[in-house]
Amino acid sequence: MDLREKPGKVQKFLELMLRFRLIALVVMVVASVTMLAKSWDEMVAFPIAASERFGMWFFGIENLQGLWSSSQHLIVASVACIVMLFVFGGLRAGIASAVAPLLFFVALYVLGGSEDMAIPMYGVLAVVSLVLFLFVKMSLACMLFPFALLWVFLGVLLNLTPGTPDVPKDLVWGVSSAFCFAISMAYALVAGKHLGAGVPQAGALVKSAKQLLVPVVVGALLLDVAVSVDMPGGIYWPLSVAWFVAIAAWFYVFLFPMSSFGPWERLRSGSRRVEMKDKKKKGTAKKKK
Repeated sequence: MDLREKPGKVQKFLELMLRFRLIALVVMVVASVTMLAKSWDEMVAFPIAASERFGMWFFGIENLQGLWSSSQHLIVASVACIVMLFVFGGLRAGIASAVAPLLFFVALYVLGGSEDMAIPMYGVLAVVSLVLFLFVKMSLACMLFPFALLWVFLGVLLNLTPGTPDVPKDLVWGVSSAFCFAISMAYALVAGKHLGAGVPQAGALVKSAKQLLVPVVVGALLLDVAVSVDMPGGIYWPLSVAWFVAIAAWFYVFLFPMSSFGPWERLRSGSRRVEMKDKKKKGTAKKKK
């Protein structure tokens, strides 16, 4: 009798994504290069417009009541996302999910709608993340460079989604970028925790992505609804549905498999630590024998 725990559908899907990670890499590179070559101005316009919108919103707030009335849907959705990452990812993942969006919005504030600063900021992010990726032994360093590459791809996906002139795609881009940054950093810390327990690289990445399934999917849905409600003229359903699917695909079809190219193995502990739940499973298996 086979007493080993059989992998579920989610785990099988994640393992399949790892096998086809080269396809995800090629699709991402080709799509990004093609879009940048055709419409570089539109790609740069997202952070510029988002920083302008953020600046006007920030300086228009006079008190806490004004903050709540102007962004109550986003506040509720953001708090729910952070709470879910605390529950499913642990303390460090929850803290990272709170700090990462703050850093992102600080960067938008510094950008201030300046066209001259957009490209240098992209360049600084690319260089810093690459240096950390190559030389720093930290889980966040392993994740930052893949995120930087796929952050550009996030703009490509947004360009491909349906919209109208009245749809503020810069708002969608800003909220989605903050969310994607938060879940990427949380994912890195959860993976680092599993590697520190001695789990092999592939297993640690699969376990981490599976562990964050609910925060990613439910969080993307909540933020998508919050942004859609605040859109001028009401909800534009084609963009809302397409963008929810795009965010889920961005994480599980592209970010997750591409993160496996990182130097995660150097974070793995030499000895395997067995958690209490694993001990209980082994004890149950022995009794059944």
